[in-house]
Amino acid sequence: MEMVSDERGVTAAAGTAKARIERAALTLFVERSIEGVSTKSIAAQAGVSEGLLYRHFKSKSDLSRTLMKAIHDQLTILVRAHSGQSLEAAVADIVRDYAALADNDWPLFAYHLLYMHRFPNLASDGPLRAAAELVAFNQSAGRLPAAVAPDLLASMALGVVLQAAHGKLLGANIEALSDHIDMFERAVMAVLEDA
Repeated sequence: MEMVSDERGVTAAAGTAKARIERAALTLFVERSIEGVSTKSIAAQAGVSEGLLYRHFKSKSDLSRTLMKAIHDQLTILVRAHSGQSLEAAVADIVRDYAALADNDWPLFAYHLLYMHRFPNLASDGPLRAAAELVAFNQSAGRLPAAVAPDLLASMALGVVLQAAHGKLLGANIEALSDHIDMFERAVMAVLEDA
């Protein structure tokens, strides 16, 4: 089995054994599914012993949840970082940052797309909640129509980029998401303003 060459960590410092375990797990989870991978195969892919894997993570379930929480938290912070901006600036920055995150760490973003539904307990405070708060704030300020529930509008707006990423995951001819930022921004603004 080929060892993972990406030395970046998700929660671990780059170049560490824990970072190699995280990268090996991401690669294998995306390629084969969480159920289709054993801790033994993750350890082999990372070039570490299975015992070392268990020193860092209690179980495969713990490892998969750690990875999801890391990307989930990263996306939530990304959305909340733009809450004080004008609506147009917030949309532009969130779209740019989502696309950049997907392009810069596709395995982690693909993992999020494939498995976010398996971790519903993370939904109480996540990117959707942060986006809904941003929508509600702009509705109360009169910048967006108030007729549509903030959760629905936020879901639709985030879906512009997420559905393109999902298409890429399924093999559609979509290269770097960052190449389409202007189109994504226009589509998100149309969703928000024309609801």
